[in-house]
Amino acid sequence: MPRAVARSRKSVRPSRAGAAIDVRTLEIFVAVSQSQSMTAAARRLGITQPAVSFAIAHLEKALGTPLVDRSTRPLRATPAGQVLLRRAARVLADIAQLRGSVHQAAGRPLPNLRIGIVASVTALGAPLVLALQALADELRIWSTLTPDLRAALIERKLDVLITSESLEDVPSLVHRVVLREPFVLAIPRDFAIARRTSTLASLCESLPLIRYTSRSNIGEEIERYLRRRRVNAPRQLELDTSTAVHDMVAAGLGWAMTTPLCLLQSGVSLDAVALRPLDGAPLRRSLRVIARDSELPGAVDRIGDLVSGLAQGVLAERLRGRNAWLLRDVAFE
Repeated sequence: MPRAVARSRKSVRPSRAGAAIDVRTLEIFVAVSQSQSMTAAARRLGITQPAVSFAIAHLEKALGTPLVDRSTRPLRATPAGQVLLRRAARVLADIAQLRGSVHQAAGRPLPNLRIGIVASVTALGAPLVLALQALADELRIWSTLTPDLRAALIERKLDVLITSESLEDVPSLVHRVVLREPFVLAIPRDFAIARRTSTLASLCESLPLIRYTSRSNIGEEIERYLRRRRVNAPRQLELDTSTAVHDMVAAGLGWAMTTPLCLLQSGVSLDAVALRPLDGAPLRRSLRVIARDSELPGAVDRIGDLVSGLAQGVLAERLRGRNAWLLRDVAFE
């Protein structure tokens, strides 16, 4: 055992007054243990670093043992701290479930709700935010790449996730598919008019494929599909966002595989691109709501109904005229 920890252990004694261990102190300890930094925990919780240090010291005094090894960087929980971390996580989960059940029974909004959404869902705009605000007094929405959202849900930094990833390998989660949408070809309009027909093979011979980053779930899905079809598309340009991908297509720099929601979220003019169905085997993706139902009973279905209804309205309004055929291949659930 490091000498610094051994010295600190001698200096820690249980409080004779039986210092209380409150929920907030446990939340701070869990944040410190997970982030392995008091400064990072302070940023995550929106409090000052001295407040975090005081809370950890208070908890160590109350329990009579060091909980954090301050001699290492990054910080690590001591053996006693690791035991507390496991138990504290369960306690906090039980309290979250208790709060959710009570507020649901009373027909009241949740005190707070942290939702992660894939970028394409932001196509639903302000109506989605307004609908979600009705569910909680304090709403936080985080939109980023799918792997980051997955990690945040697993680490309990998020309560609910709206994603295209299944997360079926993560236990204790409840899933609700809200829609299934097709992948389509997005082609520069002038090129599409000149060529009339568009297949994966002909496109690869004529224009570069504008790829989604392989760090995203949609990028991985597209790459798997191309491998199954044995399509060789040289890797020239890879971008993080639908806006960047579709802007390149609209500018005539290449073609892309995308979905209706991704297209609408990007904000690109539908007059600048031509949409075509995939030749051969279709490819679809599912959007789903995922949460721990034990902590937020019924939240998956409530949020799922909101997202499904709003998506149906937005797609019906914006995919009209020559793009109305896309709606036939979108399933709302």
